[in-house]
Amino acid sequence: MMMDAEREKARLRSERWRRAHGIGPRRSAQRPWLAEGVSRSTNGYRRRKRTQEAASVARTRATLDHAEAFAAALTRDLARCAALERETDA
Repeated sequence: MMMDAEREKARLRSERWRRAHGIGPRRSAQRPWLAEGVSRSTNGYRRRKRTQEAASVARTRATLDHAEAFAAALTRDLARCAALERETDA
């Protein structure tokens, strides 16, 4: 069996060889929290997402308000046309 010192020496030799050949450390070694399933999302990301969603809701509301105003104007115009039609028939 390998002694601890030999194992460490072999590990370092292997790591040097890998680095020399352009092979970087494994992703789990770079970011151990990924192996544990821990999210590292920043609050800035969440805040930006929340702001974008709020802006989207505001745009949708504005569009619906505009459509409602347009429908109300059309209803008024139709009522006025119907009243004029009744006057001309009478």
